[in-house]
Parts: sequence; C-alpha cells; structure tokens
Amino acid sequence: MNERLYSSLISLKETLQNDERVILLNEIEKRMESDEEVMRLSYLKDNAAMEYNDALKHFKEDDPFVKEKQSRLYEAKYNLDSHPLVKQYNKAYQEVRLLYEHINEEIFGELLTKSRCAK
Repeated sequence: MNERLYSSLISLKETLQNDERVILLNEIEKRMESDEEVMRLSYLKDNAAMEYNDALKHFKEDDPFVKEKQSRLYEAKYNLDSHPLVKQYNKAYQEVRLLYEHINEEIFGELLTKSRCAK
C-alpha cells in the first residue's frame, strides 16, 4: 500500500473517531450495555427468540404453539425497542450508518457503478 493512501486512511479513521455522531453512538452504547433494565429486556428477547426457533424445529409455522411463541417474541422485541435508551441508540446508529453509507458512496461509488454497467 503506498504511503499516501495509508496516510489518507489513517486520517479518515481519526476523523471518524472524532466525529460527534460516532462519539455519541459509542457513549450511548456503553450506557446501554451497563443498564440493568436494558440487559433484562435483551435477555427476555433472546429467550423468546430461542423458544420460537425451538418451536419451529418441531412444529409447523401455523401451529398455535408456534404462533404463541412468535407473539411472545414480538412482545419482547417491542419492549426492548421501546426502552428510551435503546430508542436513543437506534437513532444515533441510524445517523452513523448514513455517514458510513455516504463515505462508501464517495470512495467506491464510481467503481460500483462501473461494475454494475459491465454486467
């Protein structure tokens, strides 16, 4: 890798690490990971997902038992996603994802367009 490209990549990395959107996302993530209520809701969601997947291994998708497990999973996921800290994280994540998409388009957009045209 040539020196100029390497230097540019290091600069991009540092710029991203210091971007207020990335900093905010990292801060919210740390708070979320140590929040007992979020951990509890996440645990309940994970258990509901496991029960639903196990039910699908033994019964058809339209079986009432599977439907009940699916409903519990939906409720657990909704409860987790409705937590204020998780909502805040998802909003911050969306902003960072859009930033990364913009960077990706700027760096690789022309290459992607050319490769699609070549097909």
